[in-house]
Amino acid sequence: MNELFKHGMGLFRLIFPTRLYVVCLGITVVAAIALCFVPLFNLLGYESAAFFGVLLGLLTTGLTLHAHGQGLLCAPLSQKAGEQQTPVSSFLVTYARHLGLVVLPLWILGLNALRIPNCDWWAGFWFWLLIPGFSILLGQWSAWLALAVAPERRWLARAIAFGLPVLNALGLGLHLALEPPIVGHQWSLGYFGGSIYDEAMAVPVSLIWYRASNLVLVGMVVCALEALRRKQSGKPSAALSWVSIVLAGVLAVGWSKRQDVGIDIDRVYIAAELGGRMETEHFIIYYPLHETWIEQIQHIAEDHEYRYAQLSAFFDSDPLQEHDVAKIRSFVYPDRETKGRLMGARNTMIAKLWLHEMHILWRGYGDNLLTHELAHIFTESFGSGPLRLSMQWGIGVNMGLVEGIATAADWPVGELTPHETSASLRKLGLAPDIRRLVGASGFWTQASGRAYTLMGSFVRYLIDSYGIDVFKKAYPNGDFVAAYGKSAHELVTEWELYLETIEPRADQLELARYLYDRPSIFGKVCARTIAELRRQADQAAARGDVMEARAIFEEIIELDASNTAYRFEYASLLDRARDYTAALDVVASLGSDAASKPVYGAELLSIQGDMQWHLGQFSLAEEAYAQCLSLKMPADMERSVRVKHAVVSSQDEVTRGLGYQYLLGRSARDMAVYFAMEWLRRDPDSPLASYLVGRRLWSARQYGEALPFLEAVAGQMGAEVLDAEAERMLGQSYFFVGHFDKAQTVFERLTELSRSRYRAQASEWLSRIDWKRNRNSLVEK
Repeated sequence: MNELFKHGMGLFRLIFPTRLYVVCLGITVVAAIALCFVPLFNLLGYESAAFFGVLLGLLTTGLTLHAHGQGLLCAPLSQKAGEQQTPVSSFLVTYARHLGLVVLPLWILGLNALRIPNCDWWAGFWFWLLIPGFSILLGQWSAWLALAVAPERRWLARAIAFGLPVLNALGLGLHLALEPPIVGHQWSLGYFGGSIYDEAMAVPVSLIWYRASNLVLVGMVVCALEALRRKQSGKPSAALSWVSIVLAGVLAVGWSKRQDVGIDIDRVYIAAELGGRMETEHFIIYYPLHETWIEQIQHIAEDHEYRYAQLSAFFDSDPLQEHDVAKIRSFVYPDRETKGRLMGARNTMIAKLWLHEMHILWRGYGDNLLTHELAHIFTESFGSGPLRLSMQWGIGVNMGLVEGIATAADWPVGELTPHETSASLRKLGLAPDIRRLVGASGFWTQASGRAYTLMGSFVRYLIDSYGIDVFKKAYPNGDFVAAYGKSAHELVTEWELYLETIEPRADQLELARYLYDRPSIFGKVCARTIAELRRQADQAAARGDVMEARAIFEEIIELDASNTAYRFEYASLLDRARDYTAALDVVASLGSDAASKPVYGAELLSIQGDMQWHLGQFSLAEEAYAQCLSLKMPADMERSVRVKHAVVSSQDEVTRGLGYQYLLGRSARDMAVYFAMEWLRRDPDSPLASYLVGRRLWSARQYGEALPFLEAVAGQMGAEVLDAEAERMLGQSYFFVGHFDKAQTVFERLTELSRSRYRAQASEWLSRIDWKRNRNSLVEK
């Protein structure tokens, strides 16, 4: 029995060699249990791996130094090592022991899957392998290297051991601050994932390459130190020396190619990848050197300059002139995937205002995303701290104010104004108390649509009520009392009372519910995994592989069957796969909640009508569209449904067939105009046919050619939303061909409409016309 006890104690001491090790193991267990109750961190995935990467990197650095002090680890250059325990073998045994610190956290978070869904075990496993698995190795290695430099001076060894990862982290911080990317790599953290709004995340290829370079670095140093030890002991090893030299060469080659695999990408690399460069009065614009973008660059440049003038008026400042700042760099990316590959943000537009630099997707002339990011740069002159943001106590960023002022300046044109949306969300009980969003915490916990809109409305109220100069005083440190003589609580109460004067209509309430009743990333099932699957499905559909996209969406629905948005998208994919009967079945399964959600019901009926038309069930499709039109819906949806209803209702089979090919057919987009032209040839007096031809030419930026078709249908479409859209396209076409007086007349008519969207758009285009006239007159002078 005593022998068994001795063997048991020996095994215990082998696994748990010191009390400090047991303490560290306890820390990891407590941390894992705590994370079980923190959304995103409560499953095996990127967030939990990154957390434990940092924690275990620090713990193993300390444990390695402690093990050396206890005689459990040979110093790298120790001459006391024997055949049974060389420094290298001691290093490997210690690493194996330190890996044991991962076991219990993995087990605890794995068991937590009994409470919450864990949708991608393999991705979680790879994140944990590549982040904590390597952070333990690098934490131990930094301490081991410190023991080689200062084996007898403990304070110096500690400073080096903990200083190396800190310097590595500072290097990441400087790269994020001074270069375009918002993602990066670090020994302990492994991979910094950037914006939380970019939910999709698989194991990045760049992380695999980064960890491979870490492994080469560790191997090179270990071999070099062992070669040096043997040389000092009189037993030189040429093989170890050559291995370290070869590994150094591999590391040097890898370092020279690192940007090609997504590591340490810089501004010069991105500019070269995009290829195009244009300089204007206030901007240096980098854009894709592709034919489509080359054709649009003049409009892109003009749009930038107009937005600069617009924001100069709003902020009552000209930052480049007042602060002697170089021109603003604007990086325009061709698509989300390219943007994600080059700077790490697929879906998030980024402005690094302290660098006077922004990174955007440009969706067309008048795109408000440009305005939002440029507005951030305008706030640089009155921000605080090294990043020139709104800071609380010098450390926390007041994201509510940072994004609120950009949204207030942008004032996006949509179905509802931000004030109307905010009033509606409060009526619906969907608006959080923005007192929690104003400061340095709470903003990220809300769905982005609600947080941005509510804070934009609040900040716009302050500016309209008290002026921009007063807000500029409050912004740097969030000190409302010093600027307004009132606390944030009192000002929010004022804003809430103002919103109570706005009485949203029933249709506006339902529209707000439809657009904004969405959870944040913290409230979604398997947010990272499902977002990544949706991204893969989009890519498959874009390259025409509809069947793969369909299979992916079936997996998504299996993971979160309660989310109707996924099944809507699935129905659209079934449409593309031409499985119309299956699509109708999906629509039918979604219909139970339609009565309580009118906009949702309208979307269902629109999809149902499309499927029935595909199947040749004309009367059923007509009935579905008619029911849809009895409900309130966004303008874009209503326009589409009205056109489809008019076409499917036609008693002329040829007309109906041509309209079907234009609206729902599978022909190439360039062919669509043929079907509308043929329809117009057969029926020259059809306003709808003329509208469709004009729309297709307008969308192809053939503004001069679109004019006669759009002029022919002015006021003849029979529905306000169609007449307004025809007028909008007509006014823009006049603008682009230089007929500013005619464009002004059209947009002045649009300002009298009841819909907020068209009124706001018309007002902005009237402002553009004035700006363009003034700009042209200056050029002529």
